[in-house]
Amino acid sequence: MQYPPTIISSATTRLQSLFEVENLPVSNLESLHFKLARVVLHLLNTDLAKLLQILYRIDVEEKAVKEAMIADDQEMIAERIARLILKRELQKAELRQKYSSR
Repeated sequence: MQYPPTIISSATTRLQSLFEVENLPVSNLESLHFKLARVVLHLLNTDLAKLLQILYRIDVEEKAVKEAMIADDQEMIAERIARLILKRELQKAELRQKYSSR
């Protein structure tokens, strides 16, 4: 699905705040997904509790997270979780934009 740049930018800003990082790309979703997956992988390996807290704050569906964590490869888990995070934050950014213009 295509998202307007304002939606991607809004989601990116929120993700940077939640993950306490400053260098997430704003220009395209593939770059954002790749970088976010690296951040998620780092948290998987160093601070799982913090990652779970962020997932709770973002309101990622628990069942989807459990399914994403069923893999032998940590990188695959990180990619799946990053996809879930992006999907949810983009949904929320769309809703914020939709209702803020009213």
